[in-house]
Amino acid sequence: MKFPEHKCGLYLTHNAHRDVYETVQDYCSDAEDFVSLEDRQKCIDTDECWELQWYPDTPIGFLRVLGSTLELVMAEALRVEAEYQERRI
Repeated sequence: MKFPEHKCGLYLTHNAHRDVYETVQDYCSDAEDFVSLEDRQKCIDTDECWELQWYPDTPIGFLRVLGSTLELVMAEALRVEAEYQERRI
């Protein structure tokens, strides 16, 4: 499994919303971090959510991807990383 490049931390979590007794909808209210709106709804419906958050350059700025399966999150994270690297050029 290939992870996005990161000079600082990288965190992979599964169902972190349950640790604080919240729903996926309440815990992950920022819909733009999800793989898609349809996948966000799937997370809400199944009460399952994978999250990958990483700090590509510094401990201040991070990128985050949420989704219903690890495979979807990893594929989207690599796409987001490539887009991020293109903007830096």
